[in-house]
Amino acid sequence: MNVKESPTEIAVTMDFVLTLDLAEKYPLAAFADFLTEQRLESTLLEAMVESLNEVLVESYCGEKHAQGNGTKRYQRSTTKDRTAVTTAGDHQFSLGYVKDTAAADGENTHFRPIDNVVDFNGQKRYQQDIAARTVDLATTLSYRDAAAHADELERTPSKDTIRDRVTDCGRKLTEFVSSRIAGREAKTVISDGTNCYSQDEDREYHDVRVTLAEDTEAATRSVLDVSVNSPWSEIADSLDAAEAITDDAEVVSDAENRLVEAFETNTRDHQLDLSHVPRTLGYKLWDDGALSLEDRKEIISEVAGELFHLKNSVEKHRPKEEYSAIRERIAKTKDRIEKTAWQLEQLSSPKAASYLQGGLDSMVTFAEEATDGFEVPWTSNPVERAMGEVAKRCKRDWMQWSEEGLDTLLQLTLTKYANPDYYREFFDEFLQRSTQNKMRCSVSVTANGGEL
Repeated sequence: MNVKESPTEIAVTMDFVLTLDLAEKYPLAAFADFLTEQRLESTLLEAMVESLNEVLVESYCGEKHAQGNGTKRYQRSTTKDRTAVTTAGDHQFSLGYVKDTAAADGENTHFRPIDNVVDFNGQKRYQQDIAARTVDLATTLSYRDAAAHADELERTPSKDTIRDRVTDCGRKLTEFVSSRIAGREAKTVISDGTNCYSQDEDREYHDVRVTLAEDTEAATRSVLDVSVNSPWSEIADSLDAAEAITDDAEVVSDAENRLVEAFETNTRDHQLDLSHVPRTLGYKLWDDGALSLEDRKEIISEVAGELFHLKNSVEKHRPKEEYSAIRERIAKTKDRIEKTAWQLEQLSSPKAASYLQGGLDSMVTFAEEATDGFEVPWTSNPVERAMGEVAKRCKRDWMQWSEEGLDTLLQLTLTKYANPDYYREFFDEFLQRSTQNKMRCSVSVTANGGEL
């Protein structure tokens, strides 16, 4: 029986009669609330599905009570209820079955025609739109709060069900994003890491590592990788294998050795986040223990002043292509910081001196690139803001995570934050919104006056 040869139309008639006391004056918002409480969308959806099922049953079995129906292969059978919850409401569909009197051994003799047209999400009561809505809430709220705060939904799943949906969607989103970053060839990457409490017995903390791609020309950024407990070397190798970053990409980060060593190559340079330099230098000076607080503050101020003078010079001269002025400022900056490092050696501050000597080239990478007309960020603020999203959702004192639970939630949270287009496209596919292109409807409303 072929019911797909041409579009099928169903018509649903709904009588709506409103009775009210004209001695009262009603806010328009009161009418809106009243209509919402009537669950008209839910009632309409139930009527649509039941009507469609009846059309399909009829296509197999003929019109009810029509002469000759008893000799047909397909016979009307029992009617059963199917419950489901969508964003339109809590539904109960009364759906008829068909009996195939010529079914072969091993084949189902009874079936529901509507199942060939409508996907009821298997045996699940909560449908995909509920999953998408509650998963989205869970990117910013705890699972318990996500279950409690979906105010517009008539019924919401339990926090455990939401957690399961987050895990499922997070896995699928990881595959979705990975397929789109392959061959991306980002020219600037910004990486950082943080920790979240673990509920696993083998570790106290989970290591969270995030890598963003920065497109300075388009002023956009996107997530390249979100990993939990993966070493930086494995992350860098994976991105290289996927050709997600170029061989000569610039890497912007703090001074974490394993991160820098994982990404830096003979053709890749590292830009040290300049905002970290004063804090790290201050710690090294304190650790050396050779200088007073006032002397330490003066040295930190001098070094920071030189670096931010260089930053301002680049911002001033690069747009005008005044590259010689940038080169002069680079030379002065490096010369003065090298002298400061030499003085620190003489003042018995070897750790601070070594920090400046070893990190100086990484401190001025952004300026060196500017002399060739390229813009490289001097700060890792973009990824640190992403880390702020991690902290808001996952780093409260009472929160502990399994490795998989943390990983899948962060995939969703950070893709939503940094790749909103990917996030939207993923849920468009998840909800199969493209099928709406095959739907058409017309609505006619006639107001006939009301009863008093």
